[in-house]
Formats: sequence, structure tokens, C-alpha cells
Amino acid sequence: MKFSAPLLLLSLLTAVSGGSAAAQGPLAGPGWQPLNDRLPPGYNAAILQRIRSEDATWLQPMRVELPSTGSVALHAGQPAPAAESAAPASFAIGMGHLYRLRLSELPEFPAAEFYPTIELLDRLHPPAGQEFQHPIPFVFTADDLRLAASGALVTRVIYLERPQTAASDDPLRRERPHTVPAGDNAVAAAEMHGRPLAIVRIGGRVPVDGQTPPFFFGSGGPAAAAPAPAPEPRSARRAPQTTSAQQTSTVASRH
Repeated sequence: MKFSAPLLLLSLLTAVSGGSAAAQGPLAGPGWQPLNDRLPPGYNAAILQRIRSEDATWLQPMRVELPSTGSVALHAGQPAPAAESAAPASFAIGMGHLYRLRLSELPEFPAAEFYPTIELLDRLHPPAGQEFQHPIPFVFTADDLRLAASGALVTRVIYLERPQTAASDDPLRRERPHTVPAGDNAVAAAEMHGRPLAIVRIGGRVPVDGQTPPFFFGSGGPAAAAPAPAPEPRSARRAPQTTSAQQTSTVASRH
């Protein structure tokens, strides 16, 4: 697969309060889809890991962005973080696994910590040696965090857009609201527009000493901090390149 610039990463977002939409179950609605964002966290990634023959040692670079500043810790199956960094934070994680983040020290939410999960379904295929120049972006907006703090569950499906679809959109304005009706399969909706890469879920769930359920901190996949960038010779420095991205989102219901 050729990796062409600009990289067009999009996401579908749906927020449910944990009421009727979630209670319908993962297979509600006409027909049946093997992948569904309402399946238990980690289930979709585990299915894809079993049927694909990707290199198990490959670590997909990722970039976590917050509304402004803050601290980001990456958990890979253990209460102790595998890596930690100030936002924006860069890590690398394994495809087919579930991970947990800890977002803290956010000035917009000074007394709160958030523990979203990241379920990595697929990977990108950048040119060799340029992996960390093309990370999957995980952007947590103030609206996402506000909904989570109010008790809502926010689910975002990030996917790589098809060039044929991207050609019909304005390349200079990649942020447009998009509605996914409550109860719809967000993974199936993402597949209509491109290749799903990850499922992100963020709500009000936090660890409790002595009562943390199994796999709360992830499934134990490989993880690493991003390598420190090598300094460029002064003569080789260029203006920074930007990644064109679109956030498409909807709020299905809230408290």
C-alpha cells in the first residue's frame, strides 16, 4: 500500500449516557456485523488479530492531544504506566491490543483524571524510517472530557479515509460535523468511509484500590515511549509539515 500525503485521518464520535442505546446490546438492529463499537473493549481488536498475519512486533506510533496542557500516561495491562509524557504525548502500541490512558493535570479540569481506552484495530503503512512522522492522532477535546465528566460514555472510531472519498471534500477545511444516529454501529459506519484504525472510549470510570476489574489497565500488549528526535543539521531544517485531518462527530444522548 502506498502512503501518500496528506494523511487523511478522520473519526466518528458517538456519546451515550449508558441508558437505552447501550442496553440494546452489541448486535441490535437489522443484520449482523462481526465488528461493533458496542462489543466489550478489546473484543474487536482480538478478532482482527486472529485473522490477520501482520508482524506482531510492529508498534504503531500514536499522538495524544489534549485541549491545552496536561499529563498523559500509557498503561499496558499494569497499574504502573508503561510510558508517561506531557501533552502532546507520543507513544507506540501494538495492533490487536487494548490500552488505557490516564489524562491528568488538565487546567480545564483541575480536579479530574480521565481514563480512556484505546483499542488498536489496524495500522498505518508509512515509508520506512518515517513511522513517527505519521502517527495516529488521538484528540481529546474539551467537549469530550466535559461529557465524560458528566457521566456520558464517548466512543470515537478513527479511520483512514479513502482517497476517492476525500476528493469530494474541501482539503482546506477538514473539520465538519457528522451525525451517527444513536444505536448505530460506528465501526460499520467508519468502514463506509475508509479503514477503521482504532476505537477510543472515554467515560467517568476510574480505578478504585482493591476493586479494579481484570483488564482495566489493558490487555498487556507491547508499548513504548516515542524515541527522542535526532537533531537536524542547521542546513537541513525545513518548515514543519502539517497533517490534514478531519474530526466528524455526533452526540447521541447525554445526561
